[in-house]
Amino acid sequence: MYFVLQIFNTYDDVLMTVIAFIAFILAVYFAIIPHEVAHGLVAKWNGDLTAKVNGRLTLNPVSHFDPIGFLMLLFMGFGYAKPVPVNPYNFKVPRRGLFTTAIAGVTYNFAAMIVCCLFLAIVMAVGILGQTAFAVYSYYFFYWFFWLGASINVSLLLLNLIPLGPLDGFKVIEAFAERDNAFIGFLRRNGNYILFFLFALHFLVAYISMYLPAPQWLQYVDILGLYIKYGSLGIAGSIQQLFNLIFGVPVSGWDAIGYLYL
Repeated sequence: MYFVLQIFNTYDDVLMTVIAFIAFILAVYFAIIPHEVAHGLVAKWNGDLTAKVNGRLTLNPVSHFDPIGFLMLLFMGFGYAKPVPVNPYNFKVPRRGLFTTAIAGVTYNFAAMIVCCLFLAIVMAVGILGQTAFAVYSYYFFYWFFWLGASINVSLLLLNLIPLGPLDGFKVIEAFAERDNAFIGFLRRNGNYILFFLFALHFLVAYISMYLPAPQWLQYVDILGLYIKYGSLGIAGSIQQLFNLIFGVPVSGWDAIGYLYL
């Protein structure tokens, strides 16, 4: 199931558990915080200084921390930071500003996912350098960090591409649609409710499957989970396999460990 729950049930070695948890926290930080900063920076380049004025163009996690978003990441596999404030009326070119600001976060996540897949392949190709405890712990720290980094970044990428308010995918559509468009208005008003329903359904199916003898068909009810799972395998899994071929790694990080969230 979810990595943060797995690590406390997997290792008898306390230090290994601590190392895995630290790798998880760092992977979350480098996936979520720069995502939000990217929104603010691109908004600034388009003429809007709202994020800068509110002190959000910083990598300090305290400025971006959202307790509900973090708890969701721990226990549901999806999470978020406090959204960076943006005022589209300040954009020099409104449609361009809306579009580029909206895709800034997912563009960062896509680039970070590729970098993590690259270094995961390198770590697996190099292997454990020596027989000391330090060598073993170091290997697993970097293994977990880059594997989690790739998985969390691709999950955030896919989640934010969903065209529901307040996600980035909706803002991309909104940038090119007329303000009085009825469908856009519906998504703007009801996007949060639809997302809540999808999250709740994912949570329910996941925990029923974990603790009860659930029927096989139940997994297909989890629309959001299926989308993130197979989207991640298709995008990050394919890129990981490519780097594995380049570096001569016989087994994918995805195949060796299993999917992060489902």
